Amino acid sequence: MAEPFPVLAGACSVPSRPLVSTLTPYGRENRAPRNHEQICEFCQFLAREWEGNRQHSYAVPSRGKSRGWSRMVDGKWSAVGLADAVSKYAWSGKNFSENKAELDRLAADLQSAIRQDSNNDVCAILQAIMHWGGVDNKHRQKRTFEWIERNADEISAKLSNAVGLIKDEQAPLDSFDGVNLIMNSTMTKIVSLADPEQKLVIYDGRVGGALGYFVARFAEEREIHQYDLADQLLFAVDREAKRRPETNRIHFPALFGNARDRCHASMVRWASQLIWQVAKECQASPREIEAALFMWGYNVMWGYNTAVEPEH
Repeated sequence: MAEPFPVLAGACSVPSRPLVSTLTPYGRENRAPRNHEQICEFCQFLAREWEGNRQHSYAVPSRGKSRGWSRMVDGKWSAVGLADAVSKYAWSGKNFSENKAELDRLAADLQSAIRQDSNNDVCAILQAIMHWGGVDNKHRQKRTFEWIERNADEISAKLSNAVGLIKDEQAPLDSFDGVNLIMNSTMTKIVSLADPEQKLVIYDGRVGGALGYFVARFAEEREIHQYDLADQLLFAVDREAKRRPETNRIHFPALFGNARDRCHASMVRWASQLIWQVAKECQASPREIEAALFMWGYNVMWGYNTAVEPEH
C-alpha cells in the first residue's frame, strides 16, 4: 500500500511541485490539475484559525436531543478560534478528553478484534460505536444495520479493505457502491476507529459544514471564485440548512444523492489528508482539529443567530 496521504503531505513541503487530484468530485467533471499552492495556502489559513480570533456562535435549541447541551451553555454556544471550540466540546454530556478516552478504548478494541479476525467481536464493538455516536436507531440507520448483518461473517476483512482504499491516494473508490462497501456518517465513525494509524477522520454533516465554512471565508477574503477553487476544497455538505455554508460566491456539492457512498468515501479521504496536514501546522492532534470542526459546524449559516429546530 502507498504511504498514507503522500500527495497533500508531500506537496505542501515542496512549493514547486503541482498537486494532482486523482479523484473526480461528486457531481463535477474532472478538471485540469490545480496548483497545489492553493490547497497548501488553505491548510495554513485553517492552522491560523486554531489560535485565531474569529468568533462564532449559535443558539442551541432547548428541546430535542440538544436540551442537555442547551442547559450547559445557557442556550447559546460561542467560541473564539478553533482551540477555544475544543475547550467547549460537548457530546453526550462529556468533554473532549472524556470522549477521546472513550474513542481510544473503542478503537483499541475494534482494531484488536479485526487483527484476530473475530467477526462476532467486531460486530459487537460496532454496536458500541454506533451507540456512542447516537446513530444506533435501527429505523434511521436501517441501511447500515443491514449492511453489517449481511457482511457479518467477513466484517473484519470488509473494514480493513475500506480503510486501505481510503488511505491509498491512488486507489479508486468504486467499491463504495452501497453494496460491496458503504460510507455514510455512521460508517465514517467506524472506519475512523478501525484505522490502526488513526489518520482517518470522522466526516459527518458537522465536520463537512465547518470545512465548507472556512473554505467559503478563505475564498471570500481572497476573492476566489467557484471556478478558481481547487476541487479538493469543494467539500460535500449535507441537506440541513444550518449546515450549508453557502455564499453568493461559493456553492458546495451535496453529500447525498447518486453515488453517495463513493462521494462520502472521497470526502473522508480529502478531509483526512487536509486535517492531518493542518494538525501538523498548528501542533495539535487530528482528533482535536476534528473535534473543533465538529463543534463549529453545528450551525454554519451566514448571519444565522437564531434558534434552529431540534434534531429529529
